Order: sequence, then structure tokens, then C-alpha cells
Amino acid sequence: SKTLAEKAAWEFAKEKGLDVVVVNPGFVMGDVISPRLNASMVTLVRLLEGCIETYENIFMGSVHFKDVALAHILLHENKSATGRHLCVEAISHYGDFVAKVAELYPEYKVPSLPKDTQPGLLREKNGAKKLMNLGLDFIPMDQIIKDAVESLKNKGFIS
Repeated sequence: SKTLAEKAAWEFAKEKGLDVVVVNPGFVMGDVISPRLNASMVTLVRLLEGCIETYENIFMGSVHFKDVALAHILLHENKSATGRHLCVEAISHYGDFVAKVAELYPEYKVPSLPKDTQPGLLREKNGAKKLMNLGLDFIPMDQIIKDAVESLKNKGFIS
């Protein structure tokens, strides 16, 4: 649905002569601010509960919700910003993310998965280079996970 909405926005902008700037976030995590969890946070909860689904064919790029908000502000205030902007702390294998969650929270049932869950994918720290060049300094994955898990605990989604 996100892809279809973006395509429609680009087509509408072209027809009307409008400038469109798009923020494409990855797995948005961090503090829980709504009464329902987004899909990324549900994935994290399932992982903490021991789900062994590997998500072999998914894009894995974590981003703190605060960085998504900052990206929107940064692009709105920068009149030279154009096009699409990938908004992720880094691009990595799902297995790397799982291993980091297990390392930070050994008291949970985080499964052990193969590190190479997406063969051929190379970790890319500068996947969001366009936003970085505009001055966005992303919150690191360790802190994204910590903020997310602590918020899930505080809000009663996990114990």
C-alpha cells in the first residue's frame, strides 16, 4: 500500500506540476507513542517472544521514530531537497538485528538465527546518504533497540 500511495503521489505531482519529497523509513522503532504497535514493533515483540521466522527476503533497516520525524523537518526546511530519501540507520541482515537484540536482552527467548539471512546483501552504514549529507545523524541500532524494548516494557506490551 505504501508503494501504491507513493506512485499515486508522484503521478499527481507530475500532473499538477508539484514538487514531491519522500521519506522512506525502514523498520520504525523506539518509544511507543500510540495505543497500538506498528508492524516493526510487532516484529520486535515476536522476536523477544522467541519467533523463529527468519524474514529472509525483507529489507532490514532500523530507524528511530525520532529520526523519521527529524528527516521530515529537515527536508521541509531544506528547499533544495528533492526526490526520495531512504531513512534508515543502516542496512543490514535480519540475522544481525536478531543477534543484537539477543546480545542486549539475553533474558528473552530471542532465537539464534543464521547471520546471513539475506544472501548477497552487504551491510551499508551510509544507506541514507542523502539525509546524512543534509545533516541527519542517525541514532545507532543499539539505542533504537534499547528505547523500543524499554518502552514496550513500560507500556505493558512485554514483561
